[in-house]
Amino acid sequence: MTPDPHPLHHEVLAFAEDAAQLLERAAAAAPAAPEGTPAIRGGGGVASPPPNTAEGAAAAAIREEVAVAREGAATVVVVGEKKRGKSSLVNALVEHRDLLPVEVDVATGVHILVRHAEKPHAIAYVDGGQSARPIELDDLTEYAAVDPDSQAPYRGDIHHVEVGIPAQLLATGLRLIDTPGVGGLVSGHARITMATLHHADALVFVVNGSSELTASELAFLEQATTRIAEVVFVLTQTDKYRSWPSVLERNRELLARHAPRYATAPWYPVSSRAHQDALTALARGDEERAARHMAADGFVPLRSALTSRVAVRAAELRLANIVHVARAGLAPVAAAEERRLRALAQDPTLVDDIQRQRDALRALQDSDARWRGLLRKATRELERRLRTGFRRNVNDLRQLADARIASLPGAELATALPRDLEAGIEAVWMDLDHATRDGVARLTALMERECGLGDEESFEGLARPDRLTALPPLVRSTHDGDGVLGTVERVVPALSTGALTVAVAAMATSGVLLPLAAGFGMVTLLSRRRRDRDELVRARGDGSRYAQRVISELETEVPPQITQAVDEVGERLAERLGDRITAQRRLLEDELANLQRHARASKEQRDAERERAQRRLVAVTGLLRRADDLTHRLGTDPGAPGEPSTPGDRT
Repeated sequence: MTPDPHPLHHEVLAFAEDAAQLLERAAAAAPAAPEGTPAIRGGGGVASPPPNTAEGAAAAAIREEVAVAREGAATVVVVGEKKRGKSSLVNALVEHRDLLPVEVDVATGVHILVRHAEKPHAIAYVDGGQSARPIELDDLTEYAAVDPDSQAPYRGDIHHVEVGIPAQLLATGLRLIDTPGVGGLVSGHARITMATLHHADALVFVVNGSSELTASELAFLEQATTRIAEVVFVLTQTDKYRSWPSVLERNRELLARHAPRYATAPWYPVSSRAHQDALTALARGDEERAARHMAADGFVPLRSALTSRVAVRAAELRLANIVHVARAGLAPVAAAEERRLRALAQDPTLVDDIQRQRDALRALQDSDARWRGLLRKATRELERRLRTGFRRNVNDLRQLADARIASLPGAELATALPRDLEAGIEAVWMDLDHATRDGVARLTALMERECGLGDEESFEGLARPDRLTALPPLVRSTHDGDGVLGTVERVVPALSTGALTVAVAAMATSGVLLPLAAGFGMVTLLSRRRRDRDELVRARGDGSRYAQRVISELETEVPPQITQAVDEVGERLAERLGDRITAQRRLLEDELANLQRHARASKEQRDAERERAQRRLVAVTGLLRRADDLTHRLGTDPGAPGEPSTPGDRT
């Protein structure tokens, strides 16, 4: 069943179509602007934009925003520690039982995005996410999982995987991101998960009914509050852990004490097993049994909550963006028609206004204009902030590496440490890219405030250095401990203890064989312990050298990228603003020429043109009033959120 759209969906799209058509008619009727004149957004009290460029561009922007609203989806990131049932939860939410692998852990650094599509398909992104490779849905385990024995990824070149399937929940305007399962929420996986929240509309935090929230989970939630407001808690495996109601209440108490922002957040207890049983019963035609399982699985209120709390609000935001873009395109047109009416009425103050604006633009064109100095200062400040944030992230990554080296068994270091470092570097890069995009937006806004002119500065993201796209393997040092000399080296320090053991045993037993056996056993035990200790020391040394090598590579390659990106953005902004100032001066000169033309025209000609301008102004102001009304109505709550289940709802 197709979900109902937002109550204002059709009204906003009708308004957007009317606004786009008016702007397109105005652009078609206007005289051609000089070749190469860039599109200029109105504002700041400067001259009206060239109609055939700005109005046509505004109409295209409206249609583009409408397309985004139709295709866009709210992003929900699903996070939790290992073995919490996250993948099973996603499978049940989208009602595709075997979609994501659940018997194996998701690979480090790999997340799976699940979105709506009419035909099922899957795409694996490699080379840092730059290249796409179609894959079969049945091959998801190969591309997005690790070997359960070695814990090594089946495929080491995968950045993330995207899955498209037809699903009622996803069709409401949602897409789900299943993040890597993490142990303790402190490894490189957690950094990737935190970085993905930059682009999320909501967070689904998954725990199970086995035990209460851990300290690391509470710490993760505290960090998440700085990046995302909407959090939905899901308690899984209620069929497996019968004491889940008391665990849920304890979790509420812990949140109230340690993360009070989430004290009143909704909790949704669910059972993926009960949901699977319901699907099995449906497949057999046993609707009564299926209904009983569905009443117990908890997924109906959870889906309702995700739709009402996230999808509907995201749809509202996208509709508001359409109205905002349309209003931004219409406002300069209204201002232009008002100025045209003033010119046709021979307003004596209009010439003075135009000349003042022309003088202001001339000042902006000077090489020592204030905005140029501000731009230079702001770009250097942006570079400083990016470098500082990068250094902090590198320090965190170094601490992560030290903690893993100190805690992991020597046999696991060679495989686990490179995976964690790779995930950590991915998270550092995502943080840096987001901070750069945010900084570019701030630069653009600063220049718009300073000059009264602005345009969206396109930033395609930082270019990841080739030396960081694939990390080298950890090289294990060689040793001669397995030879004769190595054996002697291990055995000799243990001989004195073995001799002491023989002596003590001899005195206690007054025999020979038993003391000799005890002494030999002690020598063997101590020799083995010394070998294991030496292996651990050697593995930790290898890990420390490897971590230092990787982090040094990061510190060498990234800072120049930061400087280059900031310099290029500053240069582009300066060049584009210079072009816009020049274009605005040209428009002012044209407007002065039009005033002289109006002065030479007959009264009948001026009256006819005034009537046409008045009709256009009435049409535009009518659309602006519709925009204001829609903005006000979109600011209201479209509907109450879904009610969560509570421990008293079911047993």
